[in-house]
Order: sequence, then C-alpha cells, then structure tokens
Amino acid sequence: MKPFIVGVGRAGCRLTDLFLKEATGRVHAEGLLVDTEASELAYFSHRNRFLLGKNLLDGNGTGKNVDLGREAMEADSYAIVENIDRVKSSMDAIFVISGIGGGTGGAVDVLIEELQKSYVEPIYSIGILPSQEDPERALMNFAQQFKGIVSHANAVFPVDNDSLKRVNLRGSYSSINNEIARHFRNLFEVGEYRSREELGENVIGSSDIVNTLTGVSSIGIGSLDVSESGGLFGRRDGGADKPGVVVSLTEEATRKMLHDFDVKTAQKALVAVSGPRRYLDFLGSIPARLWLEKHIEGCEVRGGDMPSPRKRLTEVTLVLSGIRKSDRIRHLYHLGKMLKKKGGYSEDVTEIAHAVPGHPDSRFPEEVQRGLRGHKGTGQDHQGERGEGRGGGHHLMVSRME
Repeated sequence: MKPFIVGVGRAGCRLTDLFLKEATGRVHAEGLLVDTEASELAYFSHRNRFLLGKNLLDGNGTGKNVDLGREAMEADSYAIVENIDRVKSSMDAIFVISGIGGGTGGAVDVLIEELQKSYVEPIYSIGILPSQEDPERALMNFAQQFKGIVSHANAVFPVDNDSLKRVNLRGSYSSINNEIARHFRNLFEVGEYRSREELGENVIGSSDIVNTLTGVSSIGIGSLDVSESGGLFGRRDGGADKPGVVVSLTEEATRKMLHDFDVKTAQKALVAVSGPRRYLDFLGSIPARLWLEKHIEGCEVRGGDMPSPRKRLTEVTLVLSGIRKSDRIRHLYHLGKMLKKKGGYSEDVTEIAHAVPGHPDSRFPEEVQRGLRGHKGTGQDHQGERGEGRGGGHHLMVSRME
C-alpha cells in the first residue's frame, strides 16, 4: 500500500517523522507535518512542513485548547490540501495521525472533512488516545472530538499508549512510537512486491485493505523468531504443524492489538502471514482465516501470505475492523464528559474515574449505572454525532459509547 501520511500536532508529527525518515523494505511513505507550534516543527529535518494557524496563533500553539485548534484548522485546511498536492506522487490512501486529546491534533475532524472533499482515496485516522499521564483537558478534548473523527473518516485506528506500556513495552514514548510504527509498516507492506519471489500462494493487495477498513479498527501482530526457536518446530510451538503455528500467532495478534476491545464484535478482518518462504506452508493464511471466521461476528475475512527472504521473523499481521464494543474507549469518553460537566480540574482524575458508570469501583448506585448504560442520547450535543459525512454511520455501539 502506498500511504500519504499527514502528522498533525506534536504526537502526530513525531510518529509521522518515523515513517518519513526510516522508510525500510517495501514501505516508501510520503507525508506532511502540520503543527501550530513553530518550535515543534523546527525539531524535524523533513522539509515538508506546514505551520498551521500562523495568522491566528503566530506559531505559539494552542495550549490544548481544541476550539483554537478548530479555528486554525478551518482557516488553513485547504492550504494543507494544496501542500499535499505539491508533494505527493502516487497514493492509495491518506492516513492522518494525531493525538486526539491535543488542541491541534484533536481538531483533525475538520481536516478529514476537507480531505474527503478533495480526494477520491480513502481517508483514515490514527488517533492517540489520552494517557493517564495527560492533563484532564486531554480527556475533555477526546470526549468532544472523537465522534466527529469517527463520523468523517473512512476508518479510525485508536492507539492506547497505556495499553502498549502495560502489555508490550516498559520503555519510553520513543519505544512506544517505534512499536506503533512497526504495526503500520506491516500493514503498508501489503501489496508492495519487489520481485516474483515475494509473491505468495495467496496474494493480497491494497484493495483488500480498503475493502476491509471501516469504522473503528485496530492492528495486532503475532511473531515468531525462527532463527532463535529452532524453526517452526522449535520449543515455542511444541512440535505443532505449520497451520497450527499460524493459528497460534493469530491468537497472539488478537491479544496485542493497539487498543483494548471486544474482538468478537469485529465485523471484518484481514490477515497477512509473512516470513521466510521456507517456513510458510502452502496453505499460507487459510488456517488463520478459518479461525477468524469462528471468532468474530462478521463474515468478511480476507487474507494472504507474503514471503520475505530478508525477514527472520514469521509474523501474522491482523487487522480487525468495524469494531462495535470497546470498554476502554467508552470509559475515556464518559470520563471526559464527566470532567467537562464538572467544569474540569475540580476533582482528581482518579476520583472522577471511580464515578464513571461501568468502572469496577464506581460509586454510582447500580440502578443509576443501568440507566446511564441504557441511555443512548439524542445525537444533538456534539458536532458530527449523527454520523454524517462520507465516513459516517460506523458502528453505533462505539460511536454512541453504549
């Protein structure tokens, strides 16, 4: 897949910069860095940079004020389109990366709406969820903006740094960004073949990605280092056959997604099996596809295999899309709404969290929790809540935060 990547805000620019300066293997991404803070943009050596809201903010940033970010984005969104036209060559899709809790990154729904008007290619959002280390304002911004982003984008990939630190990593944000980039590089490798020896028994391309992605989505990777495990019949798989190993790695991928959600509620899936050809059974991704058909609600499961002579890892890259239930997103949404209702900054975040319906230590009476869980809202109190726009109408259980 040939992506064009737009990084918006500090988090979005730093992650996008990894793709632009470390193009490896099959992936050759083009992109643009966009921020309201001039000092942040100066941090990057990449020449394709755009200072957002220069006339409004004079390069001083938004201070996490998402209303200022939206005002700047509304004024300059078409200028961003012009900059994309100036630097792009060919692309299959546009990926907009941002921190949804930021003042600049949280305003990407305005940009995505403009991109939908300007391009026929699908527009996807990679959104960094607020962390427990972020200020309360980030949670309120998330609650205000997430539904609008889901409404306008063709698909949204929420990324939970807290989950990555807990499950996969114990390192810095730099390490986390590298792990996120690894997931999407694997996705971008799909359909990019440099020679006949990289064509598998079951070939997949960028159109398979486009046909899979819809609504809230996520990526996970299951991997096996064949050089250290004695091949696919080494100690890790206990002598299992190759199809069994592929299924095992697929299960591992479901446990290592970029955010926590109920895997069963996914409506679509795509699985790519990659690694040295000698370790890929002729069945390729078929065992993984059969397993997924039994473990997700939807019936659309695509897959293929990608022999990679230069890889020492056998990997299963799994994309689940049309996700209908995520307790993590629902919790953050209610937490942000509650902070906003209380005027923000009035209570410790931990205290607020315990008051959120559905939290294991919630202080709400059970009958109140049941009432709040059943309340669907009118769709009037948030821009884009009715799911309007080209990407709209996706997966109401998530978008309504039921």
